Amino acid sequence: MSEVIHGIGASPGRALGAVRRLARHAWRPEHRTIPAEVVEREVARLEEALAWAADRIRDTREQAARSLGDVEAHIFDPQILILSDPDLVAGTIRYIRENFLSAERAFDWRLTELRTAIIDAGHLMVVDRLADLRDIRSRVLARLAGLSEDPLAFPEEPGLIAIDDLTPSLAVRLDPELVLGVASGSGSRTSHSTLVARSLGIPAVVGLGSDLAKIEDGMIVLLDGGNGRVLIEPAEAERSAHLHMVRRLAGTRGADPAREPTPLFTADGVRVHLRANIDQPHDVPAARRVGAEGVGLFRSEFLVIGRRVIPSEEEQYEAYREVVDGFPNQPVTLRTFDIGGDKFPLFLDLPPEENPYLGWRAIRVCLDRPQLFRNQLRAAIRAGGLEARMRILVPFVICETEILRTKEIVAEVREELGQTEPAAFGVMVETPALADTLDLVGRHLDFISLGTNDLTQYSLAVDRGNARLQHLSNPLHPALLRSYERIYNTASALDLEIGVCGDLAAEPMGLALLLALGYRDFSLAPTSIPEVRELVGLVSVTELSELWTRASRDGDRSGMLRELRAQVEDAIPVEPSPVYMS
Repeated sequence: MSEVIHGIGASPGRALGAVRRLARHAWRPEHRTIPAEVVEREVARLEEALAWAADRIRDTREQAARSLGDVEAHIFDPQILILSDPDLVAGTIRYIRENFLSAERAFDWRLTELRTAIIDAGHLMVVDRLADLRDIRSRVLARLAGLSEDPLAFPEEPGLIAIDDLTPSLAVRLDPELVLGVASGSGSRTSHSTLVARSLGIPAVVGLGSDLAKIEDGMIVLLDGGNGRVLIEPAEAERSAHLHMVRRLAGTRGADPAREPTPLFTADGVRVHLRANIDQPHDVPAARRVGAEGVGLFRSEFLVIGRRVIPSEEEQYEAYREVVDGFPNQPVTLRTFDIGGDKFPLFLDLPPEENPYLGWRAIRVCLDRPQLFRNQLRAAIRAGGLEARMRILVPFVICETEILRTKEIVAEVREELGQTEPAAFGVMVETPALADTLDLVGRHLDFISLGTNDLTQYSLAVDRGNARLQHLSNPLHPALLRSYERIYNTASALDLEIGVCGDLAAEPMGLALLLALGYRDFSLAPTSIPEVRELVGLVSVTELSELWTRASRDGDRSGMLRELRAQVEDAIPVEPSPVYMS
């Protein structure tokens, strides 16, 4: 019998295959004391191991810069700094000299103390800092043991890997041709290793915790990095549905990124736009290959996560301009920095918070740090050029005051730059407060983007980062269905452009329902676009809308979802999403 376990969808895409269980070497330095006469030799051993580890990390950083880009390369900067941190180095040397401990034992002891201090700080940044410490610990102890690297054997044939902790240095060693997907016991949606997996295009589910133990070496697993589901030993029908889709979509891999996308229509002739969610400029070729009609969500915060220094206006301009140039005939929408919550630049002194997802984040940070915000807006407006091709999208808005203040700053920046053409201005509708007051604030906007992920989280009081609660995270909950309908109707009445960005549109059931409600513009991970394009061309909006109208009249939500699923399955085989049927 197949079994479903739930984690956190961290890198979108699906993968099916046999699992290889990986385990890092369990370094346990023995408690060994040394004679006084060899203390300085032991200190020299430590210093050599630290220098060697720093050199290896610099090599890894250069490798990441060449293969992935500068943004991913920056995630290794904190490790290099930690290795020269006086608290670590001087503290370890003190234990060697005063307690006559071996270099291995002294280093491990001091690192454990630093780890405890980080955990006690109670900050969500702890996830990445602990991963950095684990990477450093493994490298330094390996060197002190006389090994050149952590002896971890990656698969030699295509398959999935299951690992308790995927650290950044392991993530950059993944070969997308051999590692089809990753299941990890720890991690978060925005951890450094997850960022690397997304850049490599490898589907990943993290935060599985103790459920990872249910995945044994050699098992067949179907992993969905979008919704965080892992199906262990899937049934034949589930495997067939996945393989059917893989075969139908295989042709997109070799597509020419310079080719203009083919206009997309439903079976009954309704025009639908599919745009790309991207994290960085080098995601553009992959988005173009799958036929994305521009960028519906450029997550600009990934340019600053893990950075110790604020990127200059010029650096941001170059990144934004590269994306605009990558889609010369299509719109590009930049989401202003959505930092805070679980996304932390090191240059920002973010205090520990009891609930950071509801705390100082996104537009709240930007309005409180106007220079940071102005630099980004200047870079974005410059990148958009005289035609103002860069659209500005503001996240986590709850009130009219935030919208008006942001528009004032945008206007001031435009005046400074002598830009006469205004950039299109919109907001993410992802908080219940904004969803319920869109009729009051919509006159200040040019467009909206429905953020289904956060709207689900805040409407249902279900933490997206808590794998234990993922079975409750149902974007087709009756309360959300009402919200989607009301948001669409309100925005239409105000003549606003309406888009959707969120995982719901990548699910066949969710996409069909959004089409039934009237949504026609979707922004998705590039890996999801081929499958969604396939489905859009096979369904009839007329039939879907009639089904929704009938269900609304009769109050039969469960029956509507069953019929909806039947219509989708008639069009194309789909894998089950039990949470959406509850």
